[in-house]
Amino acid sequence: MYRVVKEYLLNKIKTGELMPDDRIPSEKELMDMFQVSRITVRKAIDELVIEGYLYRLQGIGSFVKKKEEMGQTSNLIGVFLSSASDLLSIGILKGIEQHISSLGFHAVVQFADENSSSEREKFKKFLELNVSGFIVFPHLSMSQNELIKQLLTERRPIVFVDRTVEGLDGYSVESDNQKGAYDVTKHLIDVHGCKKIAFVTWETTKVSSVRDRFRGASLACSESNASLTLIEVRRGSVREQCKALKSFDAVFACTDLLAVEVISGLQMLGMNVPKDIAVVGFDDLLFSDFVRPSLTTVRQYPERMGEKAAAILLSLLSWGDVPIKKHYVPTKLVVRNSCGCMEHPHS
Repeated sequence: MYRVVKEYLLNKIKTGELMPDDRIPSEKELMDMFQVSRITVRKAIDELVIEGYLYRLQGIGSFVKKKEEMGQTSNLIGVFLSSASDLLSIGILKGIEQHISSLGFHAVVQFADENSSSEREKFKKFLELNVSGFIVFPHLSMSQNELIKQLLTERRPIVFVDRTVEGLDGYSVESDNQKGAYDVTKHLIDVHGCKKIAFVTWETTKVSSVRDRFRGASLACSESNASLTLIEVRRGSVREQCKALKSFDAVFACTDLLAVEVISGLQMLGMNVPKDIAVVGFDDLLFSDFVRPSLTTVRQYPERMGEKAAAILLSLLSWGDVPIKKHYVPTKLVVRNSCGCMEHPHS
């Protein structure tokens, strides 16, 4: 039915019955005319706004664009993903495409390489293609990217996905990292009696996902008189740094990939996981159920993040504003063997 409403308005515009700057019928008038819901009417108007036929004035109504302005909006969305987390990025991209393809949009994808000049050129390519908006999986050094800062200052439609970083303020869609970290840490404390826990990460707490996971773990520890120690490790040398973990009851690795490296490093030191020390992760990547011991972790839902990021971006293109800037997708605790449980009923 929304297509019927859309075609009705489009026909009025193309035949000249609705002229540039004319106000189209109100949502209530269209609802009564076609006997449809407000959601149906808004979907029709949203698409005409996104496609460049209408513009909105908040609180007043929707109006016909001038002919020379029509069609200037592209049906391309610039998607900038991290190559450091391929499985997560693929899930996010799948969710984005599922949402935008039904509305006639297409994703143009670039991958981060943390080379500032290279990334600047990739964003320039997006601009040359006249993309309507951006969905960005940011990394820490991106806060130094002056072009992104300029796009945010110009209020170009940008939605950050998976995390935000200090210095880049905008709309974002993230997992509920704090709740997920709280749940897995509470499990270590309440079920396994862990009192001395190491929080191990590759990235700093300037990255929102790391910061929120550390906060969640800290909250669980503070409620139970357990201690939490933040330990930053260097990529490529995790195994060599595992000696510093031997004195802890448990290790909360900030990602599953890091958890597997930690388990390998501890095993090389002759330690038994989980008998001597428990290890948990965060992500629930495909391999987490197949490593030995199988990994207790927190499941993320990257496709849902991608879908929600796309929905917010299209709302920005349509309305120019969205009331809430930070949006969260729930997580789920997945209990396996690496924490000390012999069964995993929650997986």
